[in-house]
Amino acid sequence: MSPKSYYPLTLVIATLLAAFAGLAPGQTNEPPSKPTGHMITLSDFGAEDLAYLAVPVTPPALGIVLVPDAYGLDDFTKAEADRLAALGYLVVAVDIYNGKQTTDPGDLANLIANLNAATVMKTIDSGIRLFHESPKFRVDHVVAMGWGTGATYVFQAARENKLLDGAITFYGPVVTSDHVLGKFVAPLCAVYPDKDPVATHETVLNFQQRMKDAGNDCDAWFIAAGPGWSNPKTKTYNPTEDKEAWKVALPFIIRIGALPVKPKDSILDKAKDKIESIFK
Repeated sequence: MSPKSYYPLTLVIATLLAAFAGLAPGQTNEPPSKPTGHMITLSDFGAEDLAYLAVPVTPPALGIVLVPDAYGLDDFTKAEADRLAALGYLVVAVDIYNGKQTTDPGDLANLIANLNAATVMKTIDSGIRLFHESPKFRVDHVVAMGWGTGATYVFQAARENKLLDGAITFYGPVVTSDHVLGKFVAPLCAVYPDKDPVATHETVLNFQQRMKDAGNDCDAWFIAAGPGWSNPKTKTYNPTEDKEAWKVALPFIIRIGALPVKPKDSILDKAKDKIESIFK
Protein backbone atom coordinates (compact mmCIF):
# COMPACT_ATOMS: atom_id res chain seq x y z
CA MET A 1 0.00 0.00 0.00
CA SER A 2 2.81 2.40 0.74
CA PRO A 3 6.47 3.11 0.02
CA LYS A 4 7.08 2.47 3.73
CA SER A 5 5.49 0.57 6.59
CA TYR A 6 2.78 1.83 8.95
CA TYR A 7 3.56 3.64 12.17
CA PRO A 8 3.16 1.19 15.07
CA LEU A 9 -0.54 1.17 16.00
CA THR A 10 -1.25 1.49 19.70
CA LEU A 11 -4.54 0.64 21.35
CA VAL A 12 -5.41 4.35 21.36
CA ILE A 13 -4.90 4.60 17.61
CA ALA A 14 -6.89 1.43 16.98
CA THR A 15 -9.77 2.85 19.03
CA LEU A 16 -9.69 6.09 17.05
CA LEU A 17 -9.68 4.22 13.75
CA ALA A 18 -12.69 2.18 14.83
CA ALA A 19 -14.46 5.35 15.91
CA PHE A 20 -13.73 7.11 12.62
CA ALA A 21 -15.17 4.11 10.77
CA GLY A 22 -18.36 4.70 12.77
CA LEU A 23 -17.74 2.22 15.59
CA ALA A 24 -17.14 3.56 19.09
CA PRO A 25 -15.74 1.29 21.82
CA GLY A 26 -18.48 -1.11 22.89
CA GLN A 27 -20.97 0.24 20.34
CA THR A 28 -22.07 -0.61 16.84
CA ASN A 29 -22.93 2.63 15.09
CA GLU A 30 -22.72 5.64 17.41
CA PRO A 31 -19.60 7.86 17.51
CA PRO A 32 -17.91 8.22 20.91
CA SER A 33 -19.21 11.77 21.42
CA LYS A 34 -21.53 14.34 19.86
CA PRO A 35 -19.68 17.48 18.72
CA THR A 36 -21.42 20.75 18.03
CA GLY A 37 -20.95 22.37 14.63
CA HIS A 38 -21.96 25.78 13.29
CA MET A 39 -20.99 28.30 10.63
CA ILE A 40 -18.69 31.17 11.56
CA THR A 41 -16.80 33.97 9.83
CA LEU A 42 -13.03 34.36 10.01
CA SER A 43 -13.17 38.16 10.12
CA ASP A 44 -11.32 38.35 13.44
CA PHE A 45 -8.41 36.38 11.98
CA GLY A 46 -7.63 38.11 8.71
CA ALA A 47 -10.32 37.00 6.21
CA GLU A 48 -14.00 37.68 5.59
CA ASP A 49 -14.68 34.11 4.49
CA LEU A 50 -17.03 31.57 5.99
CA ALA A 51 -16.03 28.41 7.82
CA TYR A 52 -17.65 25.50 9.64
CA LEU A 53 -16.45 25.03 13.22
CA ALA A 54 -16.88 21.62 14.88
CA VAL A 55 -16.24 21.60 18.63
CA PRO A 56 -15.60 18.39 20.60
CA VAL A 57 -17.28 17.73 23.94
CA THR A 58 -13.90 17.18 25.61
CA PRO A 59 -10.88 19.53 25.74
CA PRO A 60 -9.36 19.36 22.25
CA ALA A 61 -6.19 17.39 21.70
CA LEU A 62 -5.30 19.40 18.60
CA GLY A 63 -6.76 21.78 16.00
CA ILE A 64 -7.41 20.71 12.41
CA VAL A 65 -8.03 23.02 9.45
CA LEU A 66 -9.93 21.23 6.67
CA VAL A 67 -9.66 22.55 3.11
CA PRO A 68 -12.32 21.04 0.83
CA ASP A 69 -12.01 19.67 -2.68
CA ALA A 70 -13.48 21.36 -5.74
CA TYR A 71 -17.08 20.97 -4.48
CA GLY A 72 -16.41 23.48 -1.72
CA LEU A 73 -17.70 23.45 1.83
CA ASP A 74 -20.35 20.77 1.23
CA ASP A 75 -22.12 18.29 3.51
CA PHE A 76 -19.28 15.78 3.02
CA THR A 77 -16.66 18.21 4.36
CA LYS A 78 -18.86 19.20 7.29
CA ALA A 79 -19.48 15.53 8.11
CA GLU A 80 -15.73 14.86 8.10
CA ALA A 81 -15.27 17.83 10.47
CA ASP A 82 -17.93 16.41 12.80
CA ARG A 83 -16.37 12.95 12.77
CA LEU A 84 -12.93 14.34 13.63
CA ALA A 85 -14.48 16.47 16.38
CA ALA A 86 -16.10 13.30 17.76
CA LEU A 87 -12.57 11.95 18.19
CA GLY A 88 -11.61 14.92 20.34
CA TYR A 89 -10.21 17.34 17.76
CA LEU A 90 -11.23 20.96 17.29
CA VAL A 91 -11.94 21.40 13.58
CA VAL A 92 -12.53 24.37 11.30
CA ALA A 93 -13.46 23.62 7.68
CA VAL A 94 -12.81 26.71 5.57
CA ASP A 95 -14.88 27.77 2.58
CA ILE A 96 -12.64 28.44 -0.43
CA TYR A 97 -15.64 29.74 -2.44
CA ASN A 98 -17.05 31.94 0.37
CA GLY A 99 -20.56 30.53 0.31
CA LYS A 100 -20.86 29.43 -3.33
CA GLN A 101 -21.75 25.80 -4.10
CA THR A 102 -22.66 23.89 -7.22
CA THR A 103 -22.91 20.36 -8.56
CA ASP A 104 -23.08 21.42 -12.22
CA PRO A 105 -19.82 20.37 -13.98
CA GLY A 106 -19.69 23.57 -16.02
CA ASP A 107 -20.21 25.83 -13.02
CA LEU A 108 -17.73 23.79 -11.02
CA ALA A 109 -15.04 24.16 -13.66
CA ASN A 110 -15.69 27.91 -13.72
CA LEU A 111 -15.39 28.18 -9.94
CA ILE A 112 -12.10 26.29 -9.95
CA ALA A 113 -10.72 28.36 -12.82
CA ASN A 114 -11.53 31.59 -10.97
CA LEU A 115 -9.97 30.61 -7.65
CA ASN A 116 -7.42 33.15 -6.51
CA ALA A 117 -4.48 31.40 -4.88
CA ALA A 118 -3.60 34.37 -2.67
CA THR A 119 -7.20 34.66 -1.44
CA VAL A 120 -7.46 30.93 -0.71
CA MET A 121 -4.16 30.97 1.20
CA LYS A 122 -5.39 33.96 3.20
CA THR A 123 -8.49 31.96 4.14
CA ILE A 124 -6.41 28.96 5.21
CA ASP A 125 -4.03 31.19 7.15
CA SER A 126 -7.03 32.70 8.95
CA GLY A 127 -8.23 29.24 9.96
CA ILE A 128 -4.79 28.47 11.36
CA ARG A 129 -4.67 31.82 13.16
CA LEU A 130 -8.01 31.06 14.81
CA PHE A 131 -6.38 28.18 16.70
CA HIS A 132 -3.46 30.36 17.75
CA GLU A 133 -5.23 33.63 18.59
CA SER A 134 -8.77 32.84 19.70
CA PRO A 135 -9.03 33.03 23.50
CA LYS A 136 -11.74 30.34 23.41
CA PHE A 137 -10.39 27.93 20.79
CA ARG A 138 -6.62 28.17 21.17
CA VAL A 139 -4.66 24.90 20.92
CA ASP A 140 -0.99 23.92 21.07
CA HIS A 141 -0.79 22.13 17.70
CA VAL A 142 -2.49 22.66 14.33
CA VAL A 143 -2.71 20.31 11.35
CA ALA A 144 -4.06 21.32 7.93
CA MET A 145 -5.75 18.69 5.78
CA GLY A 146 -7.06 18.92 2.23
CA TRP A 147 -8.50 16.88 -0.60
CA GLY A 148 -7.78 17.39 -4.31
CA THR A 149 -8.05 21.10 -5.04
CA GLY A 150 -7.80 21.88 -1.33
CA ALA A 151 -4.75 19.64 -0.99
CA THR A 152 -2.87 21.88 -3.42
CA TYR A 153 -3.24 24.81 -1.03
CA VAL A 154 -2.50 22.69 2.07
CA PHE A 155 0.72 21.64 0.32
CA GLN A 156 1.63 25.32 -0.07
CA ALA A 157 0.78 26.01 3.58
CA ALA A 158 3.17 23.22 4.62
CA ARG A 159 5.89 25.08 2.75
CA GLU A 160 5.17 28.55 4.09
CA ASN A 161 3.03 28.87 7.23
CA LYS A 162 5.20 28.79 10.34
CA LEU A 163 2.13 28.46 12.58
CA LEU A 164 1.39 25.03 11.10
CA ASP A 165 2.63 21.86 12.82
CA GLY A 166 1.68 19.30 10.19
CA ALA A 167 -0.13 18.84 6.87
CA ILE A 168 -2.05 16.01 5.23
CA THR A 169 -2.88 15.90 1.52
CA PHE A 170 -5.33 13.41 -0.01
CA TYR A 171 -4.82 13.02 -3.79
CA GLY A 172 -2.86 16.26 -3.78
CA PRO A 173 0.09 17.57 -5.81
CA VAL A 174 3.35 15.79 -6.45
CA VAL A 175 6.28 18.00 -7.41
CA THR A 176 8.12 16.80 -10.51
CA SER A 177 11.89 16.48 -10.65
CA ASP A 178 12.48 19.78 -12.49
CA HIS A 179 11.23 21.88 -9.56
CA VAL A 180 13.27 23.00 -6.56
CA LEU A 181 11.55 21.85 -3.38
CA GLY A 182 13.28 23.85 -0.69
CA LYS A 183 12.65 23.58 3.04
CA PHE A 184 9.10 22.99 4.27
CA VAL A 185 8.06 24.48 7.61
CA ALA A 186 5.80 21.56 8.60
CA PRO A 187 5.89 17.75 8.28
CA LEU A 188 3.88 16.42 5.34
CA CYS A 189 1.80 13.24 5.08
CA ALA A 190 0.87 12.83 1.41
CA VAL A 191 -1.62 10.10 0.42
CA TYR A 192 -1.88 9.35 -3.30
CA PRO A 193 -4.23 7.24 -5.43
CA ASP A 194 -2.70 4.06 -6.78
CA LYS A 195 -4.55 4.62 -10.06
CA ASP A 196 -3.40 8.02 -11.27
CA PRO A 197 -1.55 8.74 -14.53
CA VAL A 198 0.19 11.77 -12.98
CA ALA A 199 1.05 10.66 -9.44
CA THR A 200 2.67 7.41 -10.56
CA HIS A 201 4.65 5.23 -8.16
CA GLU A 202 7.90 6.34 -9.76
CA THR A 203 6.99 10.03 -9.55
CA VAL A 204 5.81 9.83 -5.93
CA LEU A 205 8.82 7.83 -4.76
CA ASN A 206 11.13 10.30 -6.48
CA PHE A 207 9.29 13.20 -4.83
CA GLN A 208 9.51 11.59 -1.37
CA GLN A 209 13.24 10.99 -1.73
CA ARG A 210 13.88 14.55 -2.90
CA MET A 211 11.85 15.87 0.03
CA LYS A 212 13.99 13.90 2.45
CA ASP A 213 17.19 14.98 0.67
CA ALA A 214 16.06 18.60 1.23
CA GLY A 215 15.73 17.89 4.97
CA ASN A 216 11.94 17.69 5.00
CA ASP A 217 9.79 15.42 7.15
CA CYS A 218 7.68 13.71 4.47
CA ASP A 219 5.90 10.37 4.21
CA ALA A 220 4.15 9.35 0.99
CA TRP A 221 1.54 6.59 0.78
CA PHE A 222 -0.54 4.88 -1.89
CA ILE A 223 -4.21 3.91 -1.67
CA ALA A 224 -5.66 1.28 -4.03
CA ALA A 225 -8.22 3.65 -5.53
CA GLY A 226 -8.57 6.54 -7.94
CA PRO A 227 -8.56 10.29 -7.16
CA GLY A 228 -11.66 11.28 -5.24
CA TRP A 229 -11.87 8.05 -3.23
CA SER A 230 -13.19 9.89 -0.13
CA ASN A 231 -16.14 11.86 -1.47
CA PRO A 232 -19.44 10.07 -2.26
CA LYS A 233 -20.08 12.67 -4.99
CA THR A 234 -17.27 11.30 -7.16
CA LYS A 235 -17.47 8.33 -9.50
CA THR A 236 -14.32 6.91 -7.90
CA TYR A 237 -15.69 6.99 -4.33
CA ASN A 238 -14.31 3.96 -2.50
CA PRO A 239 -15.42 3.66 1.16
CA THR A 240 -13.20 0.65 1.82
CA GLU A 241 -10.04 2.40 0.68
CA ASP A 242 -11.13 5.60 2.42
CA LYS A 243 -10.86 3.73 5.72
CA GLU A 244 -7.38 2.58 4.68
CA ALA A 245 -6.38 6.20 4.05
CA TRP A 246 -7.43 7.14 7.58
CA LYS A 247 -5.17 4.40 8.94
CA VAL A 248 -2.38 6.62 7.63
CA ALA A 249 -3.81 10.03 8.52
CA LEU A 250 -4.87 9.44 12.13
CA PRO A 251 -1.50 8.13 13.36
CA PHE A 252 0.12 11.17 11.73
CA ILE A 253 -2.30 13.49 13.56
CA ILE A 254 -1.54 11.75 16.85
CA ARG A 255 2.21 12.05 16.20
CA ILE A 256 1.93 15.78 15.54
CA GLY A 257 -0.17 16.26 18.67
CA ALA A 258 2.59 14.65 20.74
CA LEU A 259 5.30 17.03 19.49
CA PRO A 260 6.79 19.63 21.86
CA VAL A 261 5.02 22.97 21.73
CA LYS A 262 6.80 25.42 19.43
CA PRO A 263 8.25 28.47 21.18
CA LYS A 264 6.48 31.68 20.26
CA ASP A 265 8.31 34.11 18.00
CA SER A 266 9.84 37.07 19.77
CA ILE A 267 9.19 40.65 18.68
CA LEU A 268 12.56 40.59 16.90
CA ASP A 269 11.61 37.43 14.99
CA LYS A 270 8.31 38.98 13.87
CA ALA A 271 10.09 42.16 12.79
CA LYS A 272 12.61 40.11 10.80
CA ASP A 273 9.81 38.17 9.05
CA LYS A 274 8.04 41.42 8.15
CA ILE A 275 11.21 42.96 6.72
CA GLU A 276 11.92 39.80 4.69
CA SER A 277 8.38 39.78 3.30
CA ILE A 278 8.82 43.34 2.03
CA PHE A 279 11.80 42.35 -0.12
CA LYS A 280 10.32 39.12 -1.52
